Amino acid sequence: MQAEISRALARLDFSAIDFETANEHRASACAVGVVRVRGGQIVETYATLLRPRVLRVDWRNQQVHGISEAELHHAPTLADVWPQLLPYLHQQPVVAHNSAFDVSVLEYSCRDFGLPVPAFHALCSVKLAKLCWPHFERHKLDHVAGQFGIPLSHHDALSDARACAEITVRAFRSGTALPLCYKQRELTAGLAARAAKQAARARVA
Repeated sequence: MQAEISRALARLDFSAIDFETANEHRASACAVGVVRVRGGQIVETYATLLRPRVLRVDWRNQQVHGISEAELHHAPTLADVWPQLLPYLHQQPVVAHNSAFDVSVLEYSCRDFGLPVPAFHALCSVKLAKLCWPHFERHKLDHVAGQFGIPLSHHDALSDARACAEITVRAFRSGTALPLCYKQRELTAGLAARAAKQAARARVA
């Protein structure tokens, strides 16, 4: 699997995903956007609203993404769209901006619907951005996208996934050494500490 993942990343073949949630629970995925990247180019996209098993939209979440409870009443569930979504995830590199959040939303939502959690390796584009561009004031998705002129309708799941994909391609093409950790599901697990050391050295200099 490691050799396959390494070859895929060398070719810039991966998926990028973004979830929005209805409330504070990680199993409350209410929208997903995912893109397939081949050779550094987005070649396919998929997006849909999702009706959580327990439907409750917190006003704070709605303020962020603008998705109302009424819009979700007739939306498909994760189980309904699983045949369309799984091919983007199974046994391949999957990137998200703050992957810890999106991967946990996927895992909790899968378990909530009795779906098997797919086998994949995750990468965090926040950590990639911090290592590649430590001089950026912030590394949130909207700020990094703005630095590169990447179009973004923030908290629209598909737009976020597209921007994440574009940032990831730029990171791998930046010439920065990106030592990946194949001992964990998250390949970028060790990059945060490396980025922090790099930033500390820059402050001293």
